[in-house]
Formats: sequence, structure tokens, C-alpha cells
Amino acid sequence: MAKTSIIIPSRNEFYEISPGMTVLQRTVQDVYEKATGDFEVIVGFDGPPYQDFPKLPNLSLVKMAEPIGLKRLLNRLCLMSSGKYIYKTDSHCMFGEGFDEILQADMEDNWVVTPRFYVLDAENWRWQDDRFYDYFYLSCPFTDRNQFKFKAGGHWQELTQEKLDVLIDETPQIHGSGWFLTKEYYFNCLGGFPTIDPMGHAQEPPYLCFKTYLGPWGGSVKVNKKTWYAHMHKGAQRPNGYAYSRGQTRYSYDLAAKYWMGNQWEQRIHDIDWFIKKFMP
Repeated sequence: MAKTSIIIPSRNEFYEISPGMTVLQRTVQDVYEKATGDFEVIVGFDGPPYQDFPKLPNLSLVKMAEPIGLKRLLNRLCLMSSGKYIYKTDSHCMFGEGFDEILQADMEDNWVVTPRFYVLDAENWRWQDDRFYDYFYLSCPFTDRNQFKFKAGGHWQELTQEKLDVLIDETPQIHGSGWFLTKEYYFNCLGGFPTIDPMGHAQEPPYLCFKTYLGPWGGSVKVNKKTWYAHMHKGAQRPNGYAYSRGQTRYSYDLAAKYWMGNQWEQRIHDIDWFIKKFMP
């Protein structure tokens, strides 16, 4: 099988899940325990402070002198990758055995794919419970009580239970903490991530999924239920490394929602109405 570049952007990911072990270090360790094919790992630090790792084969560390934002960092890490495929993961995740080869085995060049989603109990390094999510919906920005935005998350529990027997299926959106595609598709079709907001904060799923569905490539966003990953949710006890001011966050969410709901992407062959009608429950 072809090589997979596992991209891990990180910022201030110093939460310790056990003495002397940060969740980022444990995520990297888990990649090496679970990946079974030809792979490399690229950890990108979006500014100091940095972390150390054991000497591991095909591990590269990219240390930015100052923060440049998540999306700019992702573009840089993907550009320097050497694999045919890119698997982007948040820096606080656990993986299924052989996830890299399982995703490759059922893959098309114009797809964006995400594995089945679990919640991670990071301190014990296991699933929080047996609940999982395969499908994600896009929330309506017109009905959000706080601002005009696509709300993060969107776990579609009903559809997940209805379609348990379909192992690879189309989903409107993804969580954003884990996605898989070809490097060629990322750059030559999607054009990487736009960097039109100050720090490129949040909203990975709308940009990836809208471009795939509305663009001229006949693409699709899929969930591959043959493998999984588990994502650690943040909270009071687990600080958010990518923490922005309320103003920065509001600006990024507002910009993305107006961009896509306003049909501002010039390469589209479908408007947002087409997407809504396609995935209306």
C-alpha cells in the first residue's frame, strides 16, 4: 500500500494524562502502536513551547517560532509531507488497529473520509463508553442563539443507529478531529485551507466538506466504519491548547458561515441550496 503522512498540528498541548506523559506524547505513541502500513508522522508546533519525544522512525517535528494559526500550519505540514495520503488528527486522539491501511483499502481519490468517532477517556486511554457516531449534520446558522455560525459537533445519533449495516457511507459533515484524503486532492482540488481569517481558527469541516460537495470534482465525504478513532473533549479540567479570544472565535465562525451561506466560493458548480436539499432529513 501507499505511504500515509499522519499530520498532528499542536499548540500548548501540555495536559498530562499521567505523570510525565502529555496527551500529545501519548497520541504520537498510539500512532506508532496502531499504524501498520508505510507511514510518517509530522508533529507541528504552532509556536512555543515545544515538547520532546523518544527517537522514533519517520518522526518529524516542525517548530514555528511564533503562532501562525491552525490552517496555515496545516497547509505547511501537508506541503512537506511525502505520502500519497494525508491523515490529519487532533493532538489528543486514540486510533484503531491498522487504521491507516483500512482507510486506504476503500478509498477514492476525490473523497474525504473519516473513521467512526468515539469519545476518549484520556486519563485511562480507552473509550469513554461504547457510544459512537458515524454521521455528522451541519447546524443551521440562522437558528443559532449566539451568533450566525455553523456550530461545532453535530453528532447525528439517529442516522448512526439507522444505518449500522452500511460500512462505508456518505455523510454531510465530519467532526474535524480526524480526516483522510490524498495529498493531490488536498492541494490540486481543495486548494488547501484558506487563510482569510487572522489565525485560521476552527471550521475545518465546512471548508473540506462544502468544497468536496459543491466543487467540480464529483467528490464525496464518507465515513468508514471499518475503523475508528477516539477524540478527547476539552473542558474545565482539560485546557484547550488552541484557545482564542471570544472576538477571534466569533470572527472566524461568522466569516465561514457568511462565506458558504452567501455562495461566495467562485469555483462552485452548486449553490448551498443544492447541499441543503441533498441532505435534508
